[in-house]
Amino acid sequence: MAAGLSSLLNTARDALGAQAYGVTVTGQNITNVNTDGYTRREALLETRALGAESYGGVHVAGLRQIQDAYLDRAQLISLGQKSSADYRDRALAGVESLFNDGAGTGLGNQLDALFKSFGSLATRPDDLTARSAVLGAAELFSSSVRNIADELASTREKLLSNAKQIVEQVNTRAREVSELNRQIHNAEIQGKDAADLKDQRSQVLLDLGQLIDVRTTIDGGGNVLVHSAGVALVEGGNARTLSVELDGDGQIALFAGNAEGTAKSEVTRFLTGGALAGVKEARDVDVFEVAKRLDEFVFEVGNAINAQHGAGVGLDGLGGRNVFDVPGASEGAARVFRLSEDVAGDPQALAAAAPGTLPGGADNAVALAGLGDLELGITGRTTFDNYGALVGDVASRKAAAARNAEMRDALHAQTEAMRESLSGVSLDEEMVTLSKYQRAYEAAAKVLSTVDELLGELISRVGR
Repeated sequence: MAAGLSSLLNTARDALGAQAYGVTVTGQNITNVNTDGYTRREALLETRALGAESYGGVHVAGLRQIQDAYLDRAQLISLGQKSSADYRDRALAGVESLFNDGAGTGLGNQLDALFKSFGSLATRPDDLTARSAVLGAAELFSSSVRNIADELASTREKLLSNAKQIVEQVNTRAREVSELNRQIHNAEIQGKDAADLKDQRSQVLLDLGQLIDVRTTIDGGGNVLVHSAGVALVEGGNARTLSVELDGDGQIALFAGNAEGTAKSEVTRFLTGGALAGVKEARDVDVFEVAKRLDEFVFEVGNAINAQHGAGVGLDGLGGRNVFDVPGASEGAARVFRLSEDVAGDPQALAAAAPGTLPGGADNAVALAGLGDLELGITGRTTFDNYGALVGDVASRKAAAARNAEMRDALHAQTEAMRESLSGVSLDEEMVTLSKYQRAYEAAAKVLSTVDELLGELISRVGR
């Protein structure tokens, strides 16, 4: 009988320890309900089989974090796509603000003012005030063109700088993941709880996922393998180093060093997400195309005005003068577009008259005023139509980026909610679990108390 009571004591003792462990784990969950990156834990309790050397009962088999590998990967993918879309949307918001025609101060308004000044000159061809107004409008238009072109170039430089900073952060986070892999591996070898280290690693992976596209898998040793831009960025305790350079076309090129750091390969085409992908798309696609279209627009309108102006004569009877300095090709035209020295500071040089119509001739000024509505170039569109197409392209890109950002935000929120429902802490659920462990603890304590009374009674009777 004493042996049986001794076994009951051991069973009750183990039960007390197991249920107390469950209470501790549940309390930890409740304490960290608002902790970012915390993954809900669950105490693993198992029934010990009866045997010759075993008295049965319950014991602690370990601890597990409530996770789903698919949801974790989906969260990282959606986060990278959201970050990419958000970054592109913000970059295009700045580009769109450069074409501020809605406020009456945009390039389109100044172009309209220039053609109207030619119209005013046509009504008063000998008036120096009207001629000065044309020069003022031309100077304002050309300086605005250069300012916008310079801002677009500056935006591309800033985005390149941002790309380099992002890559530095990627390298830092990759090293942190590799170090945490080592720490987790060492902790588990020693039989220690590595749950907090795994939470830290998950948080670093989320930070990394905002910067670049991330795909993760778990190897046989429990290490997280991180794949980014088509390469294994982190393998066990080792991390590759990424770098950014400009290719022959002046576009961002992403390189990955090998494990030994002795060579590198270009992986740009495999970049699919994260802020780095958003930076590259905004810089090398959106801003590049807007700047190119601005160059083409300015090249066409500048040459059209110069050609018509050169066909007329100024008050001195001379012709062949340009209004604007325009380069020989459209590439880079907007950044060097300016008022020509042929007319700068000399209102009398403006060719309002056709040859042989001085004094008082205004035929050429009338023709200049009509250029805004005249079909030009190979597009067969008017100057104002071409400018409208330019601004429309900017607005279309911004609207598409905003829609994409909104969609990616919604998809990421949905993925976050799905993961939170599994891995997040619910106070209601934890209170139910806590109550279960407490009741089991009380039952084990009752068994212990009862066995203690029985042993006392047994000893008392034997002692008689």
